[in-house]
Amino acid sequence: MIFSKSKSPPPPADDVTSDRIIPLHFFEDSPLVQGNNMAVSLVFDEVLDPEKLRSSLENLVQRHEGWERLGGRLKKNAKGKIEWHIPSTFTPSRPAISYTHIHHTIPSTAHPRASKIPSPGNRPAIVGDPDDLAPLAWGEGSEEYAPPRGISDYLGDEDRPVLGLRVHSFTDRTVVVLSWQHVAFDALGMKAVVQAWEGVLSGKKEIPVPVRGDPFSELGMEGEKGEEEHVLRDKRLSVMGMLRWGMGYGVDMLVREKENRMVCVPERCWRGWWEVAVKELREEETQKTGGDPESVFLTENDVLTAWILRCVVVSMGMDPGRTVAGSIAMSLRKAFQGDLLPEEAEGRPYVGNAFGWANVLVTAGDVVSRPLGWLAREVRRAINEQGTREQHTAYYAMVRASRAGLPVVLFGDGGMYQVGFSNWTKAGLFGLDFSPARMDGDKTGPCRPVYVQENHGPIKPADGFFVLGKDEKGNYWLSACKVKGQWAKFEELLEAS
Repeated sequence: MIFSKSKSPPPPADDVTSDRIIPLHFFEDSPLVQGNNMAVSLVFDEVLDPEKLRSSLENLVQRHEGWERLGGRLKKNAKGKIEWHIPSTFTPSRPAISYTHIHHTIPSTAHPRASKIPSPGNRPAIVGDPDDLAPLAWGEGSEEYAPPRGISDYLGDEDRPVLGLRVHSFTDRTVVVLSWQHVAFDALGMKAVVQAWEGVLSGKKEIPVPVRGDPFSELGMEGEKGEEEHVLRDKRLSVMGMLRWGMGYGVDMLVREKENRMVCVPERCWRGWWEVAVKELREEETQKTGGDPESVFLTENDVLTAWILRCVVVSMGMDPGRTVAGSIAMSLRKAFQGDLLPEEAEGRPYVGNAFGWANVLVTAGDVVSRPLGWLAREVRRAINEQGTREQHTAYYAMVRASRAGLPVVLFGDGGMYQVGFSNWTKAGLFGLDFSPARMDGDKTGPCRPVYVQENHGPIKPADGFFVLGKDEKGNYWLSACKVKGQWAKFEELLEAS
């Protein structure tokens, strides 16, 4: 095994004094974001040139057109506040990214960790444990590696760039790991990064120029509350409700041991569910209201989200009257286009965090007894109703007023069970083409990931589902942590699907 690693020693004082110092953005200045370091592993069934991957990503960050923020360091000022320190110039002693290359002189199938990279099956199934690949995501691939501790990993004397690249080269495949502290960007921010990286790698001359500054600095503040109240305002948890809920959810998240699993759902399954759901809802629209059946609209992910909710509820045998709260993360980018952000046609991405939530409140009894299409429609309704500029503004007006330091407000009741969703399908990770980095010059056609997973930590809420996206064969991949012992019943449901 051979590996090369760029490590950032403490820089000369003169280099630091020339840094551009900027405050954290609104969405970055919270323990919810700072509590997680992120790593995305992209698995290619080809051998890629690690130097081309490194140089193209470094080139992107070094462009100083707004991308240089990703090469920034995180440091505390004299008052203890965390700030961005962005080098005026990137040098070998202060590189734009942290970089590690591990050359494994064996096929991935012979490696104790890489051999556990999952493959899809012909039915919905648990196909692996993303934590099995944690040594590849956070270390050199051996059992000894440092698990993430949150933003504190970036605040030491090492002068660590916020963005990192780790490449594992095997004789038969390549594992490319992009890592970052969550303050840098969310899922659609990641999309902008990897697509621009792909553009530099392929030699494109025109690379998008990101939006600079914090466009959401005034979101929800006095005078920026908007004219609407949030549609779920009356269902907001009281202080006592928060305490009761926190006693259950907080213990699950912070105390109880959890297990991480990857689930693969083949196209023939999810497409069948989607077709049945749409057909039933269109028939209902015609029979009950006489409306236009073609007006019924469900996305694939609406149905997938509903299916996950049902699997969670059924596998846990919940009381029929218990409230189930589905919290669906949403990007704010579309809602604030042409307002706080440029129109999409201008091609200027916002590379940062900009997220809101759609909240679905149902009972466990309805989840179990009603058709899947009904639940998928509730998901779609929540996204449509709560995904507008006015509703996001009303939501963050409540966040600002709460002064809790968290960019979240909870709805439901103190006894509810919460299931979280972060859908990365629009990030398009399975559609990336890294063919310019191929070592085999005789091969043609795109070079796309065959497997994608995320690792994060140290905060790992129970039943927080990541939908990683859909691969070229139509399989959907999703992962989550559940309290230890709860995956067994969930797996029984998958086997019966």
